[in-house]
Amino acid sequence: MRTVPTAVVVEQARDLLVSTNAVDHGGEPDLIGTLSALERLVNTAQAAQAEVMAALSRSAADDDAAQAQLRGAVAIEPQRTEFVADEIAVTLHCTRVAAAGRYALALAAVAHPALMRAWCSGTIDARKVQVVCDGLRGVSSPAADDLAAEAGAYAAGHTAPEVRRWLARRVIAADPGMAEIRRSRAVAGRRVSVTPLPDGVSELVALLPSVQARQVYDTVNAVAMAADADDARTMDQRRADALFDVLCGRAEPPQVTIAVTIPADTLLGEGAAPGAVAGVGPVTSGEALQLAGAGAGTGATTFDVVFRGLLTDPGSGALVDVSERQYRPSAQLERAVRARDGVCRFPGCSRSAASTRSGTDLDHTVPWPAGPTAASNLAVLCRRHHRLKHSPGWGTELTPDGVMTWTTPSGQRVTTRPWAYDDPVDDTG
Repeated sequence: MRTVPTAVVVEQARDLLVSTNAVDHGGEPDLIGTLSALERLVNTAQAAQAEVMAALSRSAADDDAAQAQLRGAVAIEPQRTEFVADEIAVTLHCTRVAAAGRYALALAAVAHPALMRAWCSGTIDARKVQVVCDGLRGVSSPAADDLAAEAGAYAAGHTAPEVRRWLARRVIAADPGMAEIRRSRAVAGRRVSVTPLPDGVSELVALLPSVQARQVYDTVNAVAMAADADDARTMDQRRADALFDVLCGRAEPPQVTIAVTIPADTLLGEGAAPGAVAGVGPVTSGEALQLAGAGAGTGATTFDVVFRGLLTDPGSGALVDVSERQYRPSAQLERAVRARDGVCRFPGCSRSAASTRSGTDLDHTVPWPAGPTAASNLAVLCRRHHRLKHSPGWGTELTPDGVMTWTTPSGQRVTTRPWAYDDPVDDTG
């Protein structure tokens, strides 16, 4: 039995369309409410479609089983289950590739009833469902079922990239040993390939361990950023040329920093909680410890290990609020705030806060000198959201412990929290 009867979806759509036509377009709060209601309806309808696709799969399997029973053996000729995606493609007038993707997502989602219920309720969309299903691939039950239920609740108030990072940390923590095995298998598949394209260009693709890929990108980006100010090339062109120059020895690769965060109990060998790498996301405890060990040596790359204690008092665990009598924060204070925030503090923005090279600034929530140059009054914002903060109708508040609340022109209040380096508490309530 399907979770969402088709008749219910149709009735909800009819009622909402009637209310939409009656909206007073001069009342912005009504428009915001209607937009939200339409999004829930779309999500519910997509979930209902997924359940129908799963039902088609079961029906096809039943038909194949019945045919095999009639023949007294497994049928040799093509079976109906093989072509369910093709039938969906014909019905929805889309390509088989598109139909196969939606069909695969439907089968993966219905395997997690709690996740399916969240989708059917309209609180999460198909992309978030895809992120959760991808993140749980290879995770065995009952851990997968528990994580699916938690992820469905978390996803209701967070973006798909946030869900991906949150779930990755949870998956590692649920079974650290298996996470290490999956990482080893994935790293074993590293490769480089080149595909010739028309008009004298080719696509060079490298599948690398994530930290190595981050190091390569940061190196190439640093060389590109060092170009003369009057260089007419675009940043993409600079990076492409920098990659060639570094690989061919025409440019000296600069030193880059990889920030690794490790929970104290993991560092002391008393636990196996996952670590985190800036610009990469959660990593297994084994990889985090390996990277931390690399930081003690010498070489082209310095691994700068950032501990959670950098921002907290060793005794109380409270945020250390360092104030300075100047507009521009010192390097030490800037590192501390960037490590605390992790990404741009606008809701849903995932632009890395690693450095100014990532296109982010430290913004005084209360403008200086009325507001101090202190961690309690500084937050990382990307350039776009730095400009947005100062546009009409937008407002921000920052608490001493780094919790930031945004107010939109329509009066909505949305809260973002400092980057969670350990397994975050459930803040979906």
